[in-house]
Amino acid sequence: MELFFGMSAKRNKAFVYSIIAFVSLSGAHAQSITTLKTNIECLRSTHGNNFSGVSASYNKELGRKWELGAGIEYSHTPTHNDNGWNLYHLHFVPVYISEHYKLCTGLRWTPYIHLQQGVTFGSYDKEFQDNPGPRYHIKELGFYGAAGIGTNYYLSSRSGFFAEAGMKGFHLSFNNLDVNPHGITGKLGYVYRLKQ
Repeated sequence: MELFFGMSAKRNKAFVYSIIAFVSLSGAHAQSITTLKTNIECLRSTHGNNFSGVSASYNKELGRKWELGAGIEYSHTPTHNDNGWNLYHLHFVPVYISEHYKLCTGLRWTPYIHLQQGVTFGSYDKEFQDNPGPRYHIKELGFYGAAGIGTNYYLSSRSGFFAEAGMKGFHLSFNNLDVNPHGITGKLGYVYRLKQ
């Protein structure tokens, strides 16, 4: 099966259908609460280095327990070693769909489970670990995935803070030779309710 953007055709269809569903639902629930989330985050890679990042997402409540949203992230690190390569100047920009499931509602503290999936635009320079020398500049696309558990703490009915811990990967694939920084991630951020 031919690959498109580093994902199989089946994954591409699921991603496109998720976007269509989000756009359709955003018009269907005119009185829903919408939120804007911004945060800083850090990924601790399984290879022992850190990726610093920022992200923003727009979310729409679908009932009392569910939120569906879309977002963008920027993460970077100066160096990373992966699959026999020395990697330099790594920059990743995931564009994703996110789902939140609230474990309880109506409280100032709102714990939740969070999933994200999308496409990562990545660029970096690489050279062989065994034979350092010429560096090759790489630009690629890959499947992005993240899962976490967190909590919102509302200071008022419109704004608050959140903290989240989880796991993510910037280029998930079944090819173990792909460059895929992944590991444990933490987020701290601000949430603002745009419409109630």
